[in-house]
Amino acid sequence: MKSRFQALWLFIAAGALLLPAMGCNDTLRQFITPVPPPTGNPEGLSHAITLSTNPVASSPGSDMHVDVSGDSSVGIVPLGVNPVFLGKSGSRVFVINSGDASNPPTVSVYTALLPQSATVSVVTLPAPPLTNQALTPVAGGTSSSGNIFIANRDSNNISVISAVNAVTDTISLPAGDTHPVMIAGNAANNQIFVVNQQSGTVTQISTIDDTVVTSIPVGSQPIWGVMSTDGLFVFVVNQGDGTVSVIDASTSKVISTVPVGNAPATASPNFAFYDPTLHRVYVSNTGENTISVINANGISDANPPTSSTTIAVSGTPTSVTALSDGSKAYVALGNCPAGVNHTTLLASLPSCNGNLVSVVDTVGFREIRTIPVGIGAVSVDASGDATRVFVANAHDSFTNSAGTNTAGTISDIRTSTDTEVIRMLAPQQNPLCQVSATVFCPVQTPFMIRTFP
Repeated sequence: MKSRFQALWLFIAAGALLLPAMGCNDTLRQFITPVPPPTGNPEGLSHAITLSTNPVASSPGSDMHVDVSGDSSVGIVPLGVNPVFLGKSGSRVFVINSGDASNPPTVSVYTALLPQSATVSVVTLPAPPLTNQALTPVAGGTSSSGNIFIANRDSNNISVISAVNAVTDTISLPAGDTHPVMIAGNAANNQIFVVNQQSGTVTQISTIDDTVVTSIPVGSQPIWGVMSTDGLFVFVVNQGDGTVSVIDASTSKVISTVPVGNAPATASPNFAFYDPTLHRVYVSNTGENTISVINANGISDANPPTSSTTIAVSGTPTSVTALSDGSKAYVALGNCPAGVNHTTLLASLPSCNGNLVSVVDTVGFREIRTIPVGIGAVSVDASGDATRVFVANAHDSFTNSAGTNTAGTISDIRTSTDTEVIRMLAPQQNPLCQVSATVFCPVQTPFMIRTFP
């Protein structure tokens, strides 16, 4: 009986002590501001980034971010004068601005998925070594070092931009390697491979210490290069002779030269896309209405690719991409002049009047349909989740209450139905222009599109 009384007394005492505490907690609770949990999954974010140049002299270009899941513009980032190339390096986007007589060449760098709040770092490229020499930056790439490497075509050197967004080194190419126009590299390799158009060579550079390893002869007028996602092989598009040189990155040797197109001598390939799912290389041939596919699965020095499969499409291709699930490829049929490439595209845009995207069955190796898009469809890329394809239309026709006007647009395509979901205007040439029922604000000219991540 005594023990029961003691237990009851302890219970009552404990309750008496808790009552003030509970009351105190109720009093404090009204002063606590609830913090909602983060919405969405930052790792799941995906943007399609469209690079546009501004036709107004000495005016900045821009890029526009489209949220893949929302099919809407989520930010416009102002850039430098005359942007020419859009690239990715880790979590950063970099844009090369070629400048003009009043503005030196620069590189705009910012965090890729923060178009509205990220600070854009503007890196001015060093002047060329000779006073009568132009710099002419035209393309860039990255490696496992995380640095950004800029190919300066007319000064035959490479500018190195570090993680602090500043030029920390300049790499001079060997005397025989001239007119660098592309850099092949990725996070899987501590080397970059510089494609030199004029000399028909590729300069291999170690990004550990930014030193030249060797010079590798390839085909005629190489214009583009892409590295396999595992960093083991580099595929160099030779526009002059219609071939693709396959380089073993570990031995620094060309293990195969693969002809592309129906007539390699006039195929004039300009671009290549590496598909990491099926391990294929897709090549667009501007001299004929075809793309070529190279099987890069299981290749080695002893088992190099020797041929390609050529697929007819319904127009002259400018660029090509493939879905991450490997099921389909999409080709931008810009109908640009034969021989166009990323160094001549901007000057050629007025002659690029194609308005179709070709859909290619990657199992049957055939075009299965075309999708009408805007006029001047010159660049295409697919989202990482394979649900969308985006197309940059350089000079589309746009009609509203103010009339019909020539305007750059971006097409958003749903891959499940291969239909255009929406077509968006490129950013305005003058951000202060006020659109009204009677006023159409001229827009910039989109010419390159990349998805991120």
